[in-house]
Order: sequence, then C-alpha cells, then structure tokens
Amino acid sequence: MLKRSIIRKCLGVCSSLLVVVMLCPMSLRSQTDEVLLRISTEQYAQASRSVVSGLRAYHRFPEFLLVGAEQKAVTQMRKAGLTATVLDDRPWIAPYAVVGTHPGNLRSRTYSGINCRVLYTSQDFDIIKASPEVFEQLRSIGFTCFEIKRQEIQVETHATHLPSWVYDRPDDFITDAIANVSDSVIRATIQGLGNLGTRYWNNATRDSVARWVKARYLSTGITDVALDSFQYNSTWQANVVATIPGTVTPTAELIVGGHHDDMPSSGLAPGADDNASGTAAAIEMARVLRLVNYQPAFTMRFMGYAAEEAGLVGSNSYAQRARTANRDIRVMQNYDMIANRSQAPTDNSVSIVWYTSSEAYRDLQASMMQMYTPLIPVPTTSYRSQSDSYSFWLQNYRTVFCIERNLSPYYHTSNDLLQYLDMTYCANIVKSGLAMLLTLDMMPASVPGLQVRDGGDGTSLYASWDSVQVPDWYRYKVYIGTSPGAYTSNNLYTTRSARLSGLTAGTRYYVGVSIVDLAGREGMITELSEVPRTIPQRPTGLSATYEQRAVLRWRRNLEMDLRGYNVYRSIDSLSNFIRLNIQPSPDTLWVDTLGTAWPRFYYVTAVDSTGNESAQSDTVVLGPVVSVGEPGNGRPFAFRLEQNYPNPFNPMTNIWFEVGNSGFVSVRVYDVLGRQVATLIQEQKLPGRYNIVWDASSASSGTYFCRLDVGGRVESKRMLLMK
Repeated sequence: MLKRSIIRKCLGVCSSLLVVVMLCPMSLRSQTDEVLLRISTEQYAQASRSVVSGLRAYHRFPEFLLVGAEQKAVTQMRKAGLTATVLDDRPWIAPYAVVGTHPGNLRSRTYSGINCRVLYTSQDFDIIKASPEVFEQLRSIGFTCFEIKRQEIQVETHATHLPSWVYDRPDDFITDAIANVSDSVIRATIQGLGNLGTRYWNNATRDSVARWVKARYLSTGITDVALDSFQYNSTWQANVVATIPGTVTPTAELIVGGHHDDMPSSGLAPGADDNASGTAAAIEMARVLRLVNYQPAFTMRFMGYAAEEAGLVGSNSYAQRARTANRDIRVMQNYDMIANRSQAPTDNSVSIVWYTSSEAYRDLQASMMQMYTPLIPVPTTSYRSQSDSYSFWLQNYRTVFCIERNLSPYYHTSNDLLQYLDMTYCANIVKSGLAMLLTLDMMPASVPGLQVRDGGDGTSLYASWDSVQVPDWYRYKVYIGTSPGAYTSNNLYTTRSARLSGLTAGTRYYVGVSIVDLAGREGMITELSEVPRTIPQRPTGLSATYEQRAVLRWRRNLEMDLRGYNVYRSIDSLSNFIRLNIQPSPDTLWVDTLGTAWPRFYYVTAVDSTGNESAQSDTVVLGPVVSVGEPGNGRPFAFRLEQNYPNPFNPMTNIWFEVGNSGFVSVRVYDVLGRQVATLIQEQKLPGRYNIVWDASSASSGTYFCRLDVGGRVESKRMLLMK
C-alpha cells in the first residue's frame, strides 16, 4: 500500500530534480484544483502539441488565451520553460466579461461604485469578474460587455498570409460590378431602419425590425431569406440570414454582416451610423450581386445580427452553432459604423480591425481599398472584442472588421441621425467590401490540415497537408523562411507532402503552403513553424492506469526518423530505474506484467534511427488498486463519476466510475445539443469501481457529456474530443 508518508518522502527527494505526476487510479484528478491562466497563443501551441495535457481553452484574445489548467499542468509548463500568468485561482464562482469602450464616449474604463473585480487591463479592453446584472449595468452607461462562457473552444494556431497575385491589377469584372453600388440606395436603407424607432434587444419593435430587414433582402431578388431565432433573457431574438447558394463548392461559405439593433434602450434611438450603416452595407452588396446576376462558387450569406448591443449575443449564438455543426465558413466580413467621416475632407482613412490568424484578410481588405477606391486603409487592433466579428473569431473562423476612422460623436445617442453621415465615404467602404467578397470567391481554397514535422536529422523538415476540392487545381506551392510571412524560397508540388532539406539545426523555420489554380490564382498561404533537431524530443503525456495490469500510455513523437521508445521502471524509489524493453518499442502503449509490488515509478524516452535517445519524460507513479467488489482502505464504494482521462483526448479516453450499491447502471455519451451518441454500459453491476474506454474514432471534434445513471441518480462530466 502506498502510504502518504512514502509519497511525501519521495516528493521531497525529487522536488529539485523532476516533477512527479501522481496518477493513482484510486482518484483520477478532477477540475476542483483548476486555475485560470493567461498564456500566449505561441506558448499554448507549444504546450498543447508536445508538453502539457489537461489545458482547457475558454476564450481567445488578440495576444493571449484564457485557459483553465490543473496545478499538474502548471507544473509541467514551468518545467518545460513555458510561461503563463495566473489570473484567478478560484475560477467560475462568478462569470467573467470582456469590457471595452469606444473613443469619444468614455475614454477610460473606471468602475467606481460598480461591484466587480478587474483581472486584466489593457489599452483596448479589460477582463472583469462580476454578475450578469453588473454587465448589464455597464452596458447601460456606454461600455461594451461580452460575457465569457465556461465552454471549451478549439484553438487553431496556423497563421495566414496573402499571396502576391492579388496586388497585380484590378479585375475588370469586379470594377464593373462595384460601380453599381448606390449612395442613394444605401441612404434609403439607413433611413428605413431609423424610421423603426429604438431597435434595442428588449424593445417591443425587435420583431418588426427583423421582418423589415428580411423584406429588404427579399427586395434584392434573393429568395432564400430566413429569420434565425434564438433565446436571450427570456426573449426571442432573430438574426436575419439571406443566402445565395454556391454553384461549385456550396458547402464552403462566405459571410458578410452587421448588427441591426441599436442603443440607447429608451427614447429615440435612430442608430443611423451604429449600425444601420453596417446593415445597409450587407444589403447593398447582396443587391448588386443579384443585379449583375453573379453566380458565386461558394455559398454567400448576408446577415443582420440581433442583440449585438447586449454583448454580441446574436452573432455569438450563430457562430457557436456553426462551429458545433462543423460548417466550412471561409471568412466573415463585418461592417459596424462605416458612415461617419469627421476627419479632414481630403482624409479618406478607414480602420481595418484585424485578428490573430486572420492577417491575410486584413491585407486583402486593405489591398481592395487601395485598388478600387480612394480609401486609405489603417490597420488597427482596437475594437476587436466590440463587434460581431469577434464571435466568429472565437470559433476559429477567419474574420475582418471595417469601421470608420473617427467614430461618430453621436454614438449611442438620439442624435445618431442620417443627416450627419457621409454617403460617399460609406459607399466606398461598401465597394471595397464587395471587391473583397468577389476576390475571395475567385480564389482557391486554403490548404487544410497542415502539419510540419521534424525530419529528425537536424537538417530537414517534413510538411504534409490534407486534400481539398478545387475544380481547376494545378499545383501546391510550398514556401520556407526564417521569419513569419517572409520566405526565402518556394517550390511547386503535385503531392500533398514535401521534404525541406539543407536546413540548420536549432533554427526555427516558417513553412507556408497554398493552392495554385490553372489560371495562376493562388489561395491564402497557411503557415506553421518548426525546428529541425538531431536529438528526439522527450515524450509527453505519460499516464499510468491499472487495468488488471499496469498500463502506460503517452503521446506519439512527431520526428520522421523515430525508431521507438524505451520504457523505464523503478520499484519503491525514484532511482535505480531499469529498462524494460530490449529493442525500442514502436507503440505508445506499454503493459507491465510485474506482480503486486507497489509503488511503481515509470518514465519513457524516444529513440531515433541512429540511436540518439531523448531526455526522459515526466515520471509517473502508480499506487495500489482496490479490486471491483472489494472494499479497501476502510472506505466503502460510493456513487461517483470521475473526470475522464485524458481530457482533451483523441480518439480514446478512460472513464472511471464507482457504484455504491448493486443496481442497473447506464453510462451514455451526449453531444452539446443533447443528442445521444454512444451507450457504453447498460447492465446490472455489483458495488465496486469500474473503468471503461470510449473510442470516439467515428465522432467529430467537439464537447461531449458523459452521463452516469445508477437507480435514478445521475452525474455528468464534460469531455473534449480534439482531432
């Protein structure tokens, strides 16, 4: 039996040397010791790829992620030299929100007399911890306030870059098409929305506003216009979605939108600039496409979002459901406040709000402004969390957001009227947006599933990617360089992989891959980085469970010249390890047939084809196990569902549970919509502790819930499948 004194002694001996992760199968760790971290996207990518297990990403920010982690994961990160800041060591006892303000309204964020805790502050936004009532109070005095949900999100770490062909020259068809954008039609749409009165989410006019926007889309000649309804604060709200189906790849989508609600919540609120102008922009682009009878290759959706002023509620609802359904939304173009031009008459500058991993679409929007209009693009990181593009970016969709350079002084007041707007300025922004939409529709798709792996010899990397439907595909173009987006060479390939040789060991290289079609047009460049190494990286994710025998599992190394793994064990000590295998094991699973000696300590190493051995993995210790149906340690069995391990997982995970009394037991898995996707157990069980393995090979990436039901007692745990 593994006594506490033995554990303390062992930990004391090794505290300055290594981290011991206690994985006794008697009590797999739950989320009760979770802390909330602020970690950069780059550090998170390194941690999740090769170092740390048990990280749960809850929210994306421009320069960092909000991540939940157990203390074990924090220790692993520190050992690996990764840095993260603890924002809250008692998370989720109250909700969180991202708070910002628009210049010209409240120039500084102060919370005097407001019951909230500020966890993080920057020039553009704060992160606070408070109640939903406080969030609504902040909105009522002019703040933007987006609530952070305790819902795990997927995080994509690929960068994107714009290929050079889009800069060459204006396209004649695009030039002719955008000439149909009409100042007067945009003006009429803005005035029509203003005539509806206050469009705030809790106003009785909200249904008539949605129906008016729907009718406006129908008048453009689009026949597929729907109200996308959702509930918020005991009310029904409606986004408006107008669809032009794609003729080549209809499953791929391009979205253009802007919110149709406004502020203030009482009195006169015409909301001409904020945001009848953005709503009008999407409607006008749809009208012009129907006018010129354009048949898009991809499906185009034009949207008016509801309840944006309540915290991006409408777009967040839509984007979350789209991600759950794994929809292929290529880009979301957002327009919010695009008709005020209070700068000098000769100043045509427009702000382009850009997001991490969407840099290419910022550059494309800028190039469209310069090529087709007199506008001057000004990229900015301000306002990122304050409009509907943020909702899509949080779900890993590519986004771009246009907003006027100098924000209207009448923002969120009853004087936000049509008479203060510049229709020529607004129409030029619409033209640049339509030019971007058409250019995107003509471009080949981006390369999906890019992976860059270490060749293992110190001088090469291996890039591979998935296929994608491109009817007039010609070649894949592979770039390489030592700085992001700055490549020193490129080559064309017909295969879906490339070995890049002649590199320098220890240098980080950036590899970009794109698709080129027969017309010479190139898709967006997808980029990842990797370092060629001579010595294999140490294995990560080592775990030990007792399944009648000791079973070790760990993550597979990505080096191309990997020969296998060595497994080491020690009994009752953190020294005197012996190697269990004669030849390197090619698998990432090891079953130890040793009898009843306890405790056991294990670590593994990686070995390449030339015999180079990596540093050792974390050490794990396996303690004694109580057999099913037999009490142990003086503790009776109880009704209990433990957190699955590993979590996140791909594609298999262990689920442990206890049954305190004999009875009928069912263990089922459900998706986020409450649909049952698997039945793991449905039978009589004796009191005891049980383990089952869920193989989710046929399931899609996402959040699932494991539900244990014993005689009417129910407990659930959330599981994250990441493929």
